[in-house]
Amino acid sequence: MRISVRAASVAAFLIVVGFLIHNVNALWLEPTYLGFEDKAKDYGDMAKIENALWSFSFTSSGISHIVVGFSMMFLGLGVSDLFRQAHSAAARLILLSAVLSGIGFLLTGISDIPGTLYGGILRDLNADYNVTILLITTMFRGIVNVMAIACLGWFAGQVAWCTLKTGLFPKWFGYYGWVNVLPGVMSLVFPPAGFAYIQLYPIWMAALGVFLRREAAVNIGVEPQLHS
Repeated sequence: MRISVRAASVAAFLIVVGFLIHNVNALWLEPTYLGFEDKAKDYGDMAKIENALWSFSFTSSGISHIVVGFSMMFLGLGVSDLFRQAHSAAARLILLSAVLSGIGFLLTGISDIPGTLYGGILRDLNADYNVTILLITTMFRGIVNVMAIACLGWFAGQVAWCTLKTGLFPKWFGYYGWVNVLPGVMSLVFPPAGFAYIQLYPIWMAALGVFLRREAAVNIGVEPQLHS
C-alpha cells in the first residue's frame, strides 16, 4: 500500500500542475489571444475553434488532459487503498469514480492532440465537410469532458465522505470536497458551468497530495477506523 499511496501523492501534484495550466489558458491566454470570452458561445464558434487549433493554449491543455487522465487512475488507486480497511464499498467507489474521470480527461486529451491531427487530415481531404468535421470533434470533446468533470465531482464527494467518516484527513478538507461536487453536478445541467472546477480544485488537490505524502511517510500500516 505504501507504494500506491506514494504514487497517488505524485499523481495529485501532477493534476495540480495540469489544472494550473488550464487556469492560465482559460483565464488569460484564450480570452486575450484567441477571443474566447463567452464559454457558452465562443466554444461553439467553429471559426474560432479552427483558428485556435495547434495554438499554445489548446496544445498545452491537450497535453495536460492526457497527463491528468493517467494521473487520476493512480490517484484513485492510492486513495482507495487508504480507505479500503475502514469502508471497502466506499473505497471501491473512489477507485471507480477516479478511473471514469481519468478516462474522460484522457479522451479529452486524445481529442485535443491526435484527434486534431487526424481531423486536420480529414478536413484537408474533404474540404466541403470542414465545418462538419470540426463540429463532430467539438461535440465529442465536449461530451467526454463533461464525463471527466462529473466523475471528478463524484470522486471528490466520495473522498469527502470517507474523510468525515474516518477522520484520516482534516474536517475542512472533507467539507471542501463537498463543495467540489458542485461543478460536476452543474456540468450535467449546463456544461459551461462545470468549468468552475479549474478554480476550485487546485488547492483541494494540492492538499490531498500533501496528506497522501504524509500517510505514505509515517502512517502506512495504521488503518483508519470509522468513528462510533
